[in-house]
Amino acid sequence: MTLTALLLKQTKDAHIWTNKLIDSVPIENWDDTPNTLASNISWQIGHLIISEYYHSILVVSGFDEEITQKIDLKTHNQRYGYESVPAKQVGHNDGAVLREQLHFMQHKVIQNVSALTLKDLESKVEQPIKQKHPVAITKLDAVSWNIKHTMWHCGQIATIKRLIHGGFDFGLPRRQ
Repeated sequence: MTLTALLLKQTKDAHIWTNKLIDSVPIENWDDTPNTLASNISWQIGHLIISEYYHSILVVSGFDEEITQKIDLKTHNQRYGYESVPAKQVGHNDGAVLREQLHFMQHKVIQNVSALTLKDLESKVEQPIKQKHPVAITKLDAVSWNIKHTMWHCGQIATIKRLIHGGFDFGLPRRQ
């Protein structure tokens, strides 16, 4: 298995988990914000849209015009970026639109990662905006971080789900 194939598999796995967890919470509960976590499903989805773009597209291949035409990334960054406050977005989210945008971004990330060569992965990240990447030096670092970051947010989504809608059903037999 090549390095690109491994990154692609891990990215797809992270997307599958993200979508399973999100889809297990009714859309009408996506803005529910438990005090203990101070976050909600809507914010998590919006954040993943902007972070997947940044970590696996922008710093890897530069701006993507198709994405910028379809998603207002500036507004997303204000609403769902690192310094945003999830509770302030309650009532301002359209769950169906967020889900569609997330699936579109996931598709674009898969497309981008699948095209990377070993030489690409070993090269330094792009710096098309002022903000330096927080952890990545190479494009491999950035794509690898995106997978970890996405799974980190899967943990947050699973915790929110447990608090507002009960734990995720993994299909395991119940203990007696």
